[in-house]
Amino acid sequence: MADENPPPLRARRWTPPPAPSGRPQGFRSYRFIVRLLGLPVLAVAGVFIYQGLRDRFVLPACDSDRAKHTLADVLKQLKLEPTDYAPLKTVSTTKLDVVCSAVLPLPQGGFVAVNYSFYWQGNNASMRYSVSKKATDDTDDSSITPPAR
Repeated sequence: MADENPPPLRARRWTPPPAPSGRPQGFRSYRFIVRLLGLPVLAVAGVFIYQGLRDRFVLPACDSDRAKHTLADVLKQLKLEPTDYAPLKTVSTTKLDVVCSAVLPLPQGGFVAVNYSFYWQGNNASMRYSVSKKATDDTDDSSITPPAR
């Protein structure tokens, strides 16, 4: 009769299964590098997209670059080009409008008093303004009134 007791099983060290023949071994490290670099690139792209779309969702602050460029364009059309765009005062701020005022010096002497506000007109931000030229600096807050609504 043959031996009925099979030989004892021996434990072996575990090894990962061989990679399928369709993919090279370096594929996993390539995927890791793409993930490592791709996620920050996507985050930066998202920030740039938000910055571009922010103008459609938020009214500009009185002293923001966007407001200064808009004010400079208006004053250039009126042939008034101040030497400095400061100080710009915020009179009031709500979700629907931002009211501002400024007394700006002119290069040939005198000042220009500007009251302006940004408000929503449909989906676009619009600007309403009033401009007056002065011989002296009247920065008293009582002399500057916000534009009529």
